[in-house]
Amino acid sequence: MKPHRLYKFGSFSLDATARVLLRDGEPVALTRKSVETLLALVEHAGQVVPREELFRLIWPDRVVDEANLTQNIAMVRRALAAERGTPAWIETFSGRGYRLTGPVIIEEQESVTFTAAPEVSPAPSAPTSETAASPARRASVRWLALLGAGLVVLVAVGWMIRWMNNRRASAGFRVTPFTRLSGAERQPVVSTDGKKVAFLWERDDGQPPSVCVQTAGASSHQQITRDQGHYSSPAWSPDGRALAVLRIDPSATEVLILSPETGEARLVTSFTPPNYGLERRLLDWSPDGQWLAVSHPVRPNKPNGLFLVTVATGEKRLLTEPPLMVGGDIEPRFSPDNRSLAFIRYIHRSHQELYSIPLTGGEPHQLTDDGKQISSHDWRQDSSQIIFASDRSGEFRLWQIRAQATKPEKNPQPVGIYGEFPMEISLARQAQTLVYSIQPEDRNIWRLDLKEKKWTRLIASSAQDASPQYSPKGDQICFRSNRSGEDHLWVSDAEGNNQTQITTESLFPSVGHWSPDGRQIAFNNARTGELCLASYNETDRRWSVRRTGITGIHPVFSPDGKWLYAGTPQSLVRIAAATGQESILALTGGFSLGLSADGQRLCFVRELNETSLWQVMTETGEVSKAVEGLIPGCTSCWALTGQGIYHLGGASHSFDAQSIYYYDFTTRQKREIIKYPEPLAPLGSGPFSLSPDQRYLLCVRIDPSGSDIMRVEPFE
Repeated sequence: MKPHRLYKFGSFSLDATARVLLRDGEPVALTRKSVETLLALVEHAGQVVPREELFRLIWPDRVVDEANLTQNIAMVRRALAAERGTPAWIETFSGRGYRLTGPVIIEEQESVTFTAAPEVSPAPSAPTSETAASPARRASVRWLALLGAGLVVLVAVGWMIRWMNNRRASAGFRVTPFTRLSGAERQPVVSTDGKKVAFLWERDDGQPPSVCVQTAGASSHQQITRDQGHYSSPAWSPDGRALAVLRIDPSATEVLILSPETGEARLVTSFTPPNYGLERRLLDWSPDGQWLAVSHPVRPNKPNGLFLVTVATGEKRLLTEPPLMVGGDIEPRFSPDNRSLAFIRYIHRSHQELYSIPLTGGEPHQLTDDGKQISSHDWRQDSSQIIFASDRSGEFRLWQIRAQATKPEKNPQPVGIYGEFPMEISLARQAQTLVYSIQPEDRNIWRLDLKEKKWTRLIASSAQDASPQYSPKGDQICFRSNRSGEDHLWVSDAEGNNQTQITTESLFPSVGHWSPDGRQIAFNNARTGELCLASYNETDRRWSVRRTGITGIHPVFSPDGKWLYAGTPQSLVRIAAATGQESILALTGGFSLGLSADGQRLCFVRELNETSLWQVMTETGEVSKAVEGLIPGCTSCWALTGQGIYHLGGASHSFDAQSIYYYDFTTRQKREIIKYPEPLAPLGSGPFSLSPDQRYLLCVRIDPSGSDIMRVEPFE
């Protein structure tokens, strides 16, 4: 039994094991580093914790700027939200550190720990005492001990040199807050001279984002757009006098050029409506001022390609067309020498790579091969290197690679700027200035009472909790979370309590689907496509994971447990659970599978960005369209009943609004069930799940969070 420690103070309790803050039993949204900041203060309650000690506890073996600690303290203070007239929980001691005030009660509870596989005991070894060994053996042992000590010293020296190099690399610049608005400031882009920053401002009132500009040294910003359009992707002209932006509505994507001085807008060209959910910078302006690079679907509901648009005439030329089964090519950036375009290829929710392509066309050249997330990038002034933000080391930070490398670099050079969540960056072309913002992504699992139309948050942490699936009896929930630092499958009871991690290896699990008896969970490795089975042993109360060696996507069990259905790029297959023997069910590729309770209807999607849900009858192999109107990219935001489908769909009047609909197979009628409280980012949220009694629907919602823009100078 493993002790489960809770720190209780006031109406709060901090779960030190799960890294979750609770207020009156309800989870409070906080980033992981903010929780670790609070934990460091709680563990030293009543004492002043020096800033240096907090840096050591929160960022071991990392060199970070003090702005990171200040931001964490501010987030914790907002979360604790002391009432007016009462003392704040955290005291600041200028020049020293911080102290948590008030009494803290420590409780230790016993909790059962499940592991992915039983531990293997080491084999018995021969006696090793020196009295039983020969003189030669004793000399050999002494020599090995000296050698081991020398190696320890060498390793320590190596770490010290690395730490000093990182410290020197970070000591040359200063990080300061640039904006401090309520809500979120996103997609910052700095002007060529480094004096002005354009950005999107998402206020707390739920209105679409607007484009704003703030000048260095100014105490306030200027709002450029004031209508209710959904704006995205600001990009400065080379002379800093104009901004190119995208204005998006359900009927079209408009490419506009705005004057920050007058607010006047000129339409350059229009595209079809975009794919929903890629809230990234999709536009850039060339250094010679003649071209705009636009990321947009090559055809409706296909992946984003890159277009070159002539500023003067609006003429379009397609530059890249990615494979169908990826999200697309996004974040275009012109090189300062005006010869190349770098971009991010969005392969999977947790897998993106950097590419570049000459402006004259040709095959894209891959620059990275990490299999990790890349959230943003930009060029150095001389076009020789690219700075990019990635979680390749486990947390987001900036890295640097050579832009002209002949093959993907395996060891990019780290840059001393960190962030817990995806970072958006921009470098000035003629100044030593970098700006960035950190975009918190707090996905949590909610339960919708379909009868009472009431939402309840069930599973929440400072990490990404997604892909919930009810067990056959409805008494347990399997979900995916990266709260331990990488994606794993977890299991809780139906109320979200007793959360237990069931996978431990780096298997990059997809959605976990239960077997009919509730003793197994099938999933695939999102990187390799290999099917895996997690099994629960009633005797030792442990979960173990077995790799099957079979390839497939989003496996689901048949109602009798004898078969597994899975998708491949070419076909839908049926796999015998006992023998692993495969047979083809239908000659059509598919993924995001869901099986009806009677096992007769297998639903799936065929492409990442399509809006149609398809079905195959398991007895006949007949394939037909099941329902229209899915959110592009949210391929699994639906759940089957015996008579129809609940699914997430867009509202006709707004690009941002969504609702849950129910489609009846018999009447072929669709009705709105409830409006979704906030827009759902489709990529990475995972499927809906209906309880066995069809009363509750499990969904993922993204809790609102703020972000500010930081300025780094001099960034050499």
